[in-house]
Amino acid sequence: MPTLQIRPDIREKYAVLFGPRSVNGRTVVVEDLMADMTAAVSAELPRLLADRHGVLERVARGAARWGFLPASGEVSDADGNKTTVARIRQGMLDGFYGRRTADAWRTGALVPIPADTMRPGLEGTGPAIDMGMAMGALNSGASQWMWDWEDAGGDYKDQLYQAWVNLRDILAHKWDGKPFVHPTKNRTYRIEVPPEQWPTILHRVAGIHLRSRQMTIDGEPVPAIIPGLVIHAVHNFDAQKKNGSGIYYYIPKLETWQEARLVARLLKRLEEAIGVPRGTIKVKLLNERAEFVLQQDAIMWVLRENMVGPNVGRWDYINSREEMFHHDPAMVIPDPHTVTMAAPSMSYYTRRNALLATLCGAMPIGGMAAQMQNPRAPEHDAKALRDIWIDKLRERLTGLFRIDGTVYDTYRQSWVATVQKDYVGAGKEPLVTDLADLQRVVDKATQDERDRLEALGLLEKGKVQPLELTAADLTVEKLFAPEALDRLLARPAGPTTEDGLRYAMYMATEYMYQQLQGNNAAAIHDPKTGLRFMNDLATYEIFWHFLYLTVYHGVELTADGESSKKGDRVTPEFFVTLIDARRETVKELFRTLNIVYERTHAELVLQVLQRQVVEKRPDGTLRPQPRWIKYGSRVLLAIVEQPEADREAILDAILSDRQDVVMKLARATDPAARARLRKALDAHDYVYDVPPGAPAPAA
Repeated sequence: MPTLQIRPDIREKYAVLFGPRSVNGRTVVVEDLMADMTAAVSAELPRLLADRHGVLERVARGAARWGFLPASGEVSDADGNKTTVARIRQGMLDGFYGRRTADAWRTGALVPIPADTMRPGLEGTGPAIDMGMAMGALNSGASQWMWDWEDAGGDYKDQLYQAWVNLRDILAHKWDGKPFVHPTKNRTYRIEVPPEQWPTILHRVAGIHLRSRQMTIDGEPVPAIIPGLVIHAVHNFDAQKKNGSGIYYYIPKLETWQEARLVARLLKRLEEAIGVPRGTIKVKLLNERAEFVLQQDAIMWVLRENMVGPNVGRWDYINSREEMFHHDPAMVIPDPHTVTMAAPSMSYYTRRNALLATLCGAMPIGGMAAQMQNPRAPEHDAKALRDIWIDKLRERLTGLFRIDGTVYDTYRQSWVATVQKDYVGAGKEPLVTDLADLQRVVDKATQDERDRLEALGLLEKGKVQPLELTAADLTVEKLFAPEALDRLLARPAGPTTEDGLRYAMYMATEYMYQQLQGNNAAAIHDPKTGLRFMNDLATYEIFWHFLYLTVYHGVELTADGESSKKGDRVTPEFFVTLIDARRETVKELFRTLNIVYERTHAELVLQVLQRQVVEKRPDGTLRPQPRWIKYGSRVLLAIVEQPEADREAILDAILSDRQDVVMKLARATDPAARARLRKALDAHDYVYDVPPGAPAPAA
């Protein structure tokens, strides 16, 4: 078996996470299990990631179209079962109606979905890096808590490992009754509630597209999902069993059933390693990509033994549609802050997620309310709390179905982005209230709020109105009709304005600045509302992709702006003027704060964003950046923690043709220059998912 290499500082400081560990009465060597799981997917994973780029390229040149899976397509799972898409769809309906057919299937047939994963209420999200924040999560009153090792997880220095130690110690009750004195906040934290009142704990692992920056095998980075799966299970299975719970994960950013099968294989291998029955480990799925939506039936079938249910999300879903249609000027989204969950395509996506989950016996989970308290502007608290309340009421109503006379009440869980008790409490009422009393909650809505819910078809004359369906509506032909596809992928209506571009640039650069300091979960002040909103890598991708697409396609502005007129096209030159204006705004802010601009990452942030959107030709003229970068977050990850001298070479390589980088490396003779170019080529290959073994000069 290949040997897993762990960066020496991580292995030394966090030795407690590695080596032989006792779990479920057996000994598991953490490194060996990670190496085994990596070997199991090392051939398939690069192909799957390359396929993500390949399908975008084929669609862009007209060789393929987005759509539901063909009925005749074959699908297989991690246990060797094979079937067709048509049989999966019919089997889902057969299972729902209790028909005993060969194709009928339901979620959790081997090991039922645990009750503690289905408790109604708010599900908090955030990293476990800060012990004070982790304790706050337990005290928050949330019914579930998803500790994040992905978008908000902060793969910076040793943060992920500190978070694993924190989670281990909390679940083993090492902090029960003990104060935690925060080393930098001058504040003492405690766990204030007994364990039986803690939220159910879920661990969000990294998506399959991310890699560990601290672990390698034969010089290749380990997929970041694997340390997350292994460390949580090995260290916390016994504790969670004593706690009356289990090992539960969130799986993000799946796009195809083949990717779901790869994850299922990892879960099966993990179950075998710790000696538990197939299906014991449970997962919630982030249904946050439009590609996932198009294959949701097959993805849920592949993961049916481990799945609790799918969650909806606004941020990644919007970004995925930017990606899927990045070639089409007619599909550039409007100003991102105007696209809400009430948009027709977003509302339909939310309802469809609940319906398909219900049909296969899974539990759907709602999306994120990103409002956070702004301590400097408490006058905005009331609006933030009300926004959370109405958002969760909308979701609860969206998940109500009356099918052949039986009411299905599906959205009983949803997300919030803060540990503040009053913010968690604000969204709790619409989710925990019994269905018989839900009208009482609706009656608290203002007339404007009721009008909005009525416009979405969720109320009728102010009364709760489940969506009426019969068996005639629930057929394979209707569920996967072209009309359903059109409703899912329709461009949201809305403006494209200079103000929207400035706002997107503000949000993107504010987040980039935070991320380069290791803060992947950033509460950013919203100048439009005075509130703070939680942002992570997903929101960053939305905003910078929007900027890229408006420049690339020369989108027409729909209103006058500070320095533009309605009908003007967005050009590279106009974009650079907005960058320059942003620079002066930041410099002025820093002067008032006595911060030296040149000693910060501010200029680096602006340069990275400008280069990702606009390319300067050798003659000094500008053109839209021709290279589409699917994961802007990878560019940030490629330069964070890198010496300043290497950053320029890395950015040059990422924004160059690979062959040019290879030729530079071949010509270089100075050892330091070769090392820098090798690092730059590795960064290029990471950003574009160039598979291992691609041609490169010999060392």
